[in-house]
Amino acid sequence: MNLIKFISRLGPGPLRRLLAWALLSAAASAGVLAVVNTAARNIADRRSDVVELWWCAAFVLCLVIYAIAESRMVAMLTADVETAVDASRTRMLDRLSRAALWKLERWNRVELFDSVTRNCRLISMNSQFLALTVRSAMLTIAVLIYIASVSLAAFLFIGGLLTLGAIVHRRLDHGLEDCRRAAIGPEAEMFDHVSDLFDGFKEQRLNSARGRALAEGFAAASAATTEARSELHLHRWQQFVFGETAFNLMLGMVVFVVPALSSGFAKSVDKVTAAVLFMATPVFGLMQTVMIMGEAEAAAGAMMDLEERLEGLIELGSEPERDRPDGAPPAPPGYFSEIRFDGVEFSFPAPEGERPFRVGPIDLVLHRGETVFITGGNGSGKSTLIKLLTGLYRPDRGVLSVDGRPVLAGEETALRERMAAVFSDFHLFPRLYGVDPEIAKGPRGAELLEEMEMDRTARIIDGERFDRRDLSVGQRKRLGMIAALLEHKPILILDEWAADQDPHFRKTFYRDFLPGLKFSGMTVIAVTHDDHYFDAADRRLRMEDGHLFEEAVDAPLWGARS
Repeated sequence: MNLIKFISRLGPGPLRRLLAWALLSAAASAGVLAVVNTAARNIADRRSDVVELWWCAAFVLCLVIYAIAESRMVAMLTADVETAVDASRTRMLDRLSRAALWKLERWNRVELFDSVTRNCRLISMNSQFLALTVRSAMLTIAVLIYIASVSLAAFLFIGGLLTLGAIVHRRLDHGLEDCRRAAIGPEAEMFDHVSDLFDGFKEQRLNSARGRALAEGFAAASAATTEARSELHLHRWQQFVFGETAFNLMLGMVVFVVPALSSGFAKSVDKVTAAVLFMATPVFGLMQTVMIMGEAEAAAGAMMDLEERLEGLIELGSEPERDRPDGAPPAPPGYFSEIRFDGVEFSFPAPEGERPFRVGPIDLVLHRGETVFITGGNGSGKSTLIKLLTGLYRPDRGVLSVDGRPVLAGEETALRERMAAVFSDFHLFPRLYGVDPEIAKGPRGAELLEEMEMDRTARIIDGERFDRRDLSVGQRKRLGMIAALLEHKPILILDEWAADQDPHFRKTFYRDFLPGLKFSGMTVIAVTHDDHYFDAADRRLRMEDGHLFEEAVDAPLWGARS
């Protein structure tokens, strides 16, 4: 079972505790049955209305033990399950944090969100049913042992019927799982249509035929989902009806068939019948919990499978701490004189028969305090160059070094600690993570808001967050710039940052803000197409088809633009 395997990754302790408490609960329940049957037979034999206090005390003791064992079993299992879920989430996020970016960019993040949210919730909500399943199975075994002590013939007959019913029920369970899997495809397609509606709202409103086709696709997927879910519910109900019918058939067999097969059974038919009726609770509990746990089983399997596949995303040598082959410690973050590329190359894997996109070989030296512009057309390799520079991509060949010290695999963190960035697809976090609140709420935060002309639009609350993010792309990029500068790092990376600014602030950025950063000693590396302002850079680099060229600052690639 996936759930048992999922929990067992915490070690043998949780499963041992579960079995121990389930066994005690089942034994106490069977004790209730034995005490009641024995006390009832004693009353019948003596023809007395007086019940012996010893049997009454034994009955109460069994009930107390059952209540305590049942409560402890469920409480401890749910705590263990939550610990296992938390450990799984932590492992997934740890592997994501150490994943190779180029692999992660091709990853289906919806699947990850599904595991972190829906699958975790399914396991958490249904964890107690695993405890009930184990206890029900043990109680059923305990009752069968009691029946065997009363009548061996009844035990063999009932045990055989239960085994046959379990086999058929298990086959029906496989059919139920097939129905559950069949419903996944239509549901995913329906959600894809909803996503298309939101993401392509403008396009579908501009084309009525596209809008109708989208609505028809959604309606078809919704109908298929309805049919698949209806089939799933039907199979689930048929499985329950079969179990109930089989159990009642077994009860009838005990009363009408077993007495004909065993001459001495008549003396114990009342005890066996009571035991079978008592066994109804665990048997029906087993049938119900097995059906309920189906989705939790699938969720546990999906999470474990996702963990294994995330392991394949991890970049070799991405552990936080790593010894250098030469015995020297990794270069500390902070001051630097130059960053050098020597024959650096990188290529993306391509499907068979296609030519992979390759960047390099690149030879480049970046000096502290420079303002460097990187230009080039779409697909020329600018973003790849930036990701190589920031250590987000690891070179296939060549050496990236800082002040003559090569940045080895696993040492990219020290390089990144020198850099703050606002990427073209940047994310504006809801909080100022990694920023000293005292600096953010002090004069520096207010000064940056004013320089970015955002002091009347947004505020920094308690030095921890911006009071609003519902802004235009250009304004959010200004807040992203403020957050990056509050990190107080010596290198600032900007990827098409000015493209979303209005003409007024674009001029302010190039003519006033960038010179101010240079004066403060900051190194700025900016991807840009603003040929009007190429003279604001100390150097201009051009990417073309994966190769790097250096251009004169006063020789723009394009004519003047308005």
